[in-house]
This record gives sequence, structure tokens and C-alpha cells, in this order.
Amino acid sequence: MESITLKILLLALRKKIHHWFSFDPSPGIYIYRLVLISALTFTSSQCFSQSLTTYHHNLFWGRIVLSDRITDKLKWEVYLQERTQNDDTSKLNIFKHHQVFNYWIWLHYQATRDLRVSITPFCYFNTIAYFPQPSEIGNRGINEYRWAAQLEHTQKFKYLQFASRYSIEYRYRDLETANVYVPNFRIRYRARLEKPLKNDKHPMSLILYDEVFLEFGEAVKASPAIFNHNRLYAGFSYEIVKNVKFSLGYMNIIQERFSGKAIDVSNTLWGILSFDNLFSQFFKANEKTAETKK
Repeated sequence: MESITLKILLLALRKKIHHWFSFDPSPGIYIYRLVLISALTFTSSQCFSQSLTTYHHNLFWGRIVLSDRITDKLKWEVYLQERTQNDDTSKLNIFKHHQVFNYWIWLHYQATRDLRVSITPFCYFNTIAYFPQPSEIGNRGINEYRWAAQLEHTQKFKYLQFASRYSIEYRYRDLETANVYVPNFRIRYRARLEKPLKNDKHPMSLILYDEVFLEFGEAVKASPAIFNHNRLYAGFSYEIVKNVKFSLGYMNIIQERFSGKAIDVSNTLWGILSFDNLFSQFFKANEKTAETKK
């Protein structure tokens, strides 16, 4: 009897796991996932704040995105990013100190209408510790080289879009000693909802997402926790002119320190300026001009 009961429970669990990771056509399951992830994150943050030392920060993240197509299914993309932070003398001045600079190269392949596969051939970060609280890595900039692979599945429904993004990263950082690099892996999952708004001239949409980060490997093997951090974001996207888009939003970041005894909670203003079809749009314009002259 116990064996039969166990088999039934395992079968039910297998179906539940399959349902969670399958590309279900119903928008309800996607909304459920995002709400569940956000609720779990909020609950975890409350537990962290009660048991660990908590440091609070105010940040600005700015990113310029340049992209263009190579073929109909393949495109390149480059991120240029600067992050700044406040300190204890001016808590609201989110632009006072440099915190992160990075450039990030992506290659995206649109395998199907809904599925995109991406790789990072090269990426570089330079990261300064949070101010004003003491840091476990000192005040020097940490250099990081990163390679990544990513799978993103997008479903479009009548009133909204949902995207699940799965990523794995190989990080190579000089954490403790300058120019002495130690590797580790990080996995990420992002659940993203987008609500397009009707605007024929300047398309606009509302965006909500939550992303969870877990780390493992040599560089973090002494850390008592696998959890790296979580990002909860709410904002909007607006097309200024054709191929130029601006995004702005608020992001709450919860990040556990290496010691496992403290966390950083950051209130972040996150702005992105994107330039799509960077070169090809001009080639198309020249082709149309040449056609009209014939």
C-alpha cells in the first residue's frame, strides 16, 4: 500500500515539474510563476533582514544597447554600462560615486518564432564595492571576464507577453588578489511580463520581472550560501523614434555577501537607451533611394 501511495505521489510531482517548465499556452501559469517567485523572494528577504546584518544603498544603472542583424535569424548586440552609487554623506545622490563599468557582447539566434538562443563571446566588468558600509573585498576595483549562454522563450497573448529566460554564466574574477583570477558558475532565471499599450506612433509597454541568481564553483566554495542575489523590476519602455527605444524603471536588489552574515539591499533607478538596426537601417534607406531613381 505504501509503495502504491509513493508511486502516485512521485507521478503527481513529475507532472507538476513538467507543467512548471513546459511552454504552456495559458497566460495564467506565467502570471502564477512570476507572482510565486516574487512572493518567495519577498519572504526570503524578510527572513534575511531578521537574521543578518542589512546594508541599504541607492544606485543608478545606465546602459546603452547597440544592435543589428547579421542574417534574418542572427543578430549581434553590445551593452555599454555604467553604475553609480550614493554614500553616507549624500544618501539621495545616486550619481556620486562610480560602482560598475562593463561592456558585454551578445550573439542572438532566433531558433523559432518564440525561442531565442544566445551566447556571450566576451564580457568585461570592473566593480567597486558598495559605499558606505565596509566591504569584504576592499576598495579596489574587481576585474571580471564573463562568458554566458542563454535560452529565452516568449509567449504572446491577447493582452500581454510573458518571457522565461534561463542563463548560465562562467565568471573569472580577481576577488582577493589583483590579477589572480578564480572561476565560478552562476545560473539565472528571469520571469518577465510585458503589457503593450496602444500607441501607433510611439509604441510603449509596461514591464514587470523578477530574476533569481544562484552561484557555485571554486570562487564561492567557501561561502555558506548558494543564493547570490535577486532583482525585482517594474518600469516602462517607450520608442522615441523608429529603432530608438528608452526604458526606465525601479529595481529592488537583494544580494547576500560572501560571508553569509550580511546582505545588501539596493534601491536602483535603471535606465536603458537602445539603438536597433544600427547600420542596416541606413542600407535599407539607400536601397529605397536607389530604387526610386531607376
